[in-house]
Amino acid sequence: MTVDSGLSGRPVRLWIGLVLLALGTFGVLGAMDVLDAGALVGTWWPIALVGLGVVPMVAQRRVWTGPVVVTMLGLFLLVDNLGWAGSGLLWPSAVLVVGVIVLWGLRGPRGSRSSFAMFGGATIRERSPHLRHVDTSAIFGGTTLDLRQAHIDDEATVDAFALFGGVDVLVPRGWRVSIGGLPFMGGIDDKTTPDDDLPADAPVLVVNGMAMFGAVTVKDRPDEE
Repeated sequence: MTVDSGLSGRPVRLWIGLVLLALGTFGVLGAMDVLDAGALVGTWWPIALVGLGVVPMVAQRRVWTGPVVVTMLGLFLLVDNLGWAGSGLLWPSAVLVVGVIVLWGLRGPRGSRSSFAMFGGATIRERSPHLRHVDTSAIFGGTTLDLRQAHIDDEATVDAFALFGGVDVLVPRGWRVSIGGLPFMGGIDDKTTPDDDLPADAPVLVVNGMAMFGAVTVKDRPDEE
């Protein structure tokens, strides 16, 4: 089992650091009466949210649900702050952005699968003989991705996104699990049973989690067992 320190590593931490640096700078300038820091930050803060969604996709060179939702949320908040919502540009712009995202998403990993739950629950049992990639999301709901009957040739990836919800990823014993993630007022937990006797060529599952007011959990048995 390997645990990474964060989704997309240094790029995300760099972005967060730049946002904090900018906030601190605006605060100092505001205290010196150089500018109205409150009004500036109050209008443009959604850019921080947009970057939080865009940076992981750029770093990983692919599009997946979690960062897309965060990016769209940031864009809508920014449009609202700028007063463009009533200008007739909001929905055409949203459709344009979604279209670009859909077209770009076609370039995702070959054999990729996806699952989605909103305002409810879903259980997905994946039985692929050559698992490569799964994108699973839960928004105001919960989803369970059961991979215990799937097979990995060498390495596979799961992108898990939880927004006010939870994602459980069930894995069989004998897999090496590598977890990376970006928890924001949420959690990403590894509840698999430690196994120090895994062979060097054990299949690897990389779980990229993004949890915002929710939880992403990886385990090797259901809660009821």
